[in-house]
Amino acid sequence: MAERQTAQDKLVTAALAMIERDGWRALSLAHLARHSNVPVETVYQLCPDKHALLKLIGASIDIAALKRMTEPAENTPPRDRAFDAVLSCFEAMAPYRPALAVIHAETLGDPGGWLEAAPILLRSARWIADNAQLPTTGLRGIATTRGIAVLLADTMGVWLTDGEDLSKTMAHVDRRLRMAESWLGTLNRAKDEKQSAD
Repeated sequence: MAERQTAQDKLVTAALAMIERDGWRALSLAHLARHSNVPVETVYQLCPDKHALLKLIGASIDIAALKRMTEPAENTPPRDRAFDAVLSCFEAMAPYRPALAVIHAETLGDPGGWLEAAPILLRSARWIADNAQLPTTGLRGIATTRGIAVLLADTMGVWLTDGEDLSKTMAHVDRRLRMAESWLGTLNRAKDEKQSAD
């Protein structure tokens, strides 16, 4: 038996189709209510503005990604755990790609668009870090989650032009994670040397 769609599911499905067809800037929430067959008052409660709609779409992607993620095997290096979790996120975004390509193109270079996307990326990054058994609290947690959020944003353009095998996306994520690992290693060595000198 097919799972019954919630009002949130209906809104996200309709919004993705409308964004792909008409664009992100042209999207009207009142029109979305009619197109999704969701009462306008329910639309107002769930997403009173387009930023809230972006959060709904982001949450839908997070849920799809979390369903794909598996618990890392014991003794898996942190970089490999992060790589697998980040890739699960981009794999889960496949059905969203046409609409996300439109949003990306229409907000590219728009500081307001990035300000709206930042909290959504940070929320995704916290779940990715948590699933990868990486720190999510304290100074290390702040550095980790913000680093993953930046990685997600930095990889988006690569992923949008990548093939189905995601070879370019995988290479890009791996390269960025290796750079971060190298930088953290250098930072830790400098810290240890300073402590030894003291």
